[in-house]
Amino acid sequence: MIFKDDGTIEYTLTRSKRAKYVRLKITRTKGLEVVVPQTFKKAWLPPILKKRTEWIRKAAKRLELPAKVEDLPALIPDKIVLSAIDREYSVQKVAAASIAAKLIEAEKIIRTASGLLSIEIDDGILLPDDVTEGEQAELLSCWLVRCGKEYLPDFLEEASQEVGIPYKKIQIRLQKSRWGSCSGRGTISLNARLLLLPVESLHYILLHELAHVRHPNHSASYWNFLITLDAKALEHDVAMQDAWKHIPFCFSM
Repeated sequence: MIFKDDGTIEYTLTRSKRAKYVRLKITRTKGLEVVVPQTFKKAWLPPILKKRTEWIRKAAKRLELPAKVEDLPALIPDKIVLSAIDREYSVQKVAAASIAAKLIEAEKIIRTASGLLSIEIDDGILLPDDVTEGEQAELLSCWLVRCGKEYLPDFLEEASQEVGIPYKKIQIRLQKSRWGSCSGRGTISLNARLLLLPVESLHYILLHELAHVRHPNHSASYWNFLITLDAKALEHDVAMQDAWKHIPFCFSM
């Protein structure tokens, strides 16, 4: 979310076939994104942005977005900390040949749908230096999902046994706007980014989703039940509003 020196607002305009009205989204990667119907005229936008200026400022401040695009943090970090499992990984950009030479020793081999390759080795992630930062971020996202599939099922199973609430199955993905969800059939989906959060935040989300197995809504009955599982559930829920602070720029929602 960027305000120019003259006070005007910098944004990305996205036209969507599904959009029925104007929607504003603020993220750490794109700043302000304005999603509009395909027939929407750009000339109609200024008064809408003017009306929402205060909301935009507050949202940008909450995300600690810089004043200018140029001041955004580096997309690819030097290290990634998976707080939930207390592990830290260095991130290095190296020649593709160096990655290929270490494939046999790699703990994880990461490959995207388009064929990009990286590896995890000796608590480090090696990224090819001859691709774009966007492609490197894609590789890191694939790596994070792999880590999620490795660790999150055990965390969920432990929480399930702790509170005595079974579930049908688990899915690990990189959801755009949710930390987790629970289907009516008892399938719990977890966001791989949960590994980046403190363990108490992860534990809260696990209990939050398990509670949905019994109460598939956010009614008063649901919250009352969740509090029996986690006495500090309401405090933890408020704290999740700032959970983005733990997410590196390359994994931002």
